[in-house]
Amino acid sequence: MSTTSTAVTPQLAAVRHILTAPSVAARTAPHLDGPEGPDWAALLDEADDMSYGQGLLVRVAHDLGEGTSLAPVWELPGRLGPAAFARVIEALAMYRGEAAWVASDVAPLAAA
Repeated sequence: MSTTSTAVTPQLAAVRHILTAPSVAARTAPHLDGPEGPDWAALLDEADDMSYGQGLLVRVAHDLGEGTSLAPVWELPGRLGPAAFARVIEALAMYRGEAAWVASDVAPLAAA
């Protein structure tokens, strides 16, 4: 995602937010800044060798970036840890242009 050749849009910012999560950043960093943006082939290959939750993060980023559906939404709450789940929710808000929103801003639901 080179800022000189690829405009940083809310969509691209959301993708980058997910792919720079601490649990995957070291493995995704080499594939983020290609001339056309993320190198999805390399990222998806890398995801195949990650834990399921880490790979799910990469697939969610791919879905946001490319408009695909590799990551089943139903898996997000059950397969991602709290930090990764919050990161995805933050990225979805960023995608909508709500860059200042973070998951910790939302009060927990009252116990029923």
